Amino acid sequence: MLMNAKAALINNNPLNSGVGRYAYSLYKALSKLIDVEFISWEKELFDDVFTLLRILNVNWLYYMIKLRLVAKKLNCGGTLVHVANSGYLASIIPAIKQKGNIIVVTIHDLIPFLPQVRGSLTDTLLRLSVRNIRHANFIICVSESTKKDLVRFIDTNPKKVRIIYYGVDHELFKPRDKLEARKKLKLPLDKPIVLNVGSEEPRKNVPTLLKAFKELLNDFPHTLLVRVGEKTAQTEKLVNKLKLKRHIVYLRPSDIELSHLYNASDAFVFPSYYEGLGLPLLEAMSSGCPVIAGNRSAVPEATGDAGILLDPFDVNGFAYWMREVLTNEDLRIKLSQKGLERSMNFSWEKCARETLEVYRKVLNEV
Repeated sequence: MLMNAKAALINNNPLNSGVGRYAYSLYKALSKLIDVEFISWEKELFDDVFTLLRILNVNWLYYMIKLRLVAKKLNCGGTLVHVANSGYLASIIPAIKQKGNIIVVTIHDLIPFLPQVRGSLTDTLLRLSVRNIRHANFIICVSESTKKDLVRFIDTNPKKVRIIYYGVDHELFKPRDKLEARKKLKLPLDKPIVLNVGSEEPRKNVPTLLKAFKELLNDFPHTLLVRVGEKTAQTEKLVNKLKLKRHIVYLRPSDIELSHLYNASDAFVFPSYYEGLGLPLLEAMSSGCPVIAGNRSAVPEATGDAGILLDPFDVNGFAYWMREVLTNEDLRIKLSQKGLERSMNFSWEKCARETLEVYRKVLNEV
């Protein structure tokens, strides 16, 4: 039984990233149920050298070497080790299993196996790392979509896979007064605000967002687009080409500021074409912010019928539905209420309970 075994949850991502937020939120909820250790290497891995080498595009090599060095210090023989994601972190699975550990791994997505990204050396190495999940005793997938991709791309026994959805912090992400939220964030009180949260990697489909937003400005010229995430040179070039610079604000908010951003916004627009589940979708719905999103991969699993879903590359469609949400109060209220109801299906407490069931199952079988 679990009470006779130690449990360790290992993370290698910044805690403000989606995967890092998952790891830490799960740890906090699990720690109320069992004795679990949280081992997070994000500060050791994402140091100043990593940032410098990123400019030269060789940061991944430094990262992999550093990860191996840090992992060698890991001393948790005989422990149930939960590897919080299946990226480069999965490369440590064979070594820690040799020490007599029981391994559970969470798979968020199978991005390195997508046809669009198969060409790069980085993703080739990442695919090799991900394949180490075969050495795990059990696998958690964050959506049915991710499980289907796993079975499709990697020879895996479906019987040792369980779907456990993300949670959402309902105490943090909750409805608040829109004008009060804008005042706190020093955002305009009299302009429509469209929000987008996430990186600018290709799957996030930021060009579709920008082109649709450009169309929206024809009818609502004072609308503000708030982007949470890092700006890439490619996006900067498109922003300049579309003459959107004065209409877009980039922010790197704290968790509490992010929660207020969902409250301050009139719509959350998310044209991503590939998601493991999409944590920002859950946060937006929990905050009562109307959702307009792509209809591919796991996004429909996250939103159900609580959001407007369409082809992620439909520029005219996104522009149309943004206009509808901004002008139709009944639609805004309906989407807000349905999103709130939908978000109640997701909690970190539920995620922790189901994860604990996996731990017990694996320990009973060993």
